[in-house]
Amino acid sequence: MFGNFQIDEGVNPATGIRTRIHFEGDQVVVQKTYDAEPYIQRAAEMRARNEGKRWGEGKEVGVLPPWVSHPISLIEDDAERERATKQFFRENPAFLAYDAFIK
Repeated sequence: MFGNFQIDEGVNPATGIRTRIHFEGDQVVVQKTYDAEPYIQRAAEMRARNEGKRWGEGKEVGVLPPWVSHPISLIEDDAERERATKQFFRENPAFLAYDAFIK
């Protein structure tokens, strides 16, 4: 029996993900959490700047946090990558700068 304690590895500055390892008896639990607030704030600032502007090609459509952008960037097929990006923004509209992107 190991007892109950935890190791906090801190926050990875590149991803914003905090990793904690919990030892609970003979169980080991890895807990990963992140603070999305800086990314949501950036998207809100983008929405404010873009208000009243027309949608067009080449515009920033939102903020893909690192924990999302990396797996999406590994998708080689352009159409599939765009579908994955749109799906993320549909499920997480707070990260979106242009609503027209998901319509």
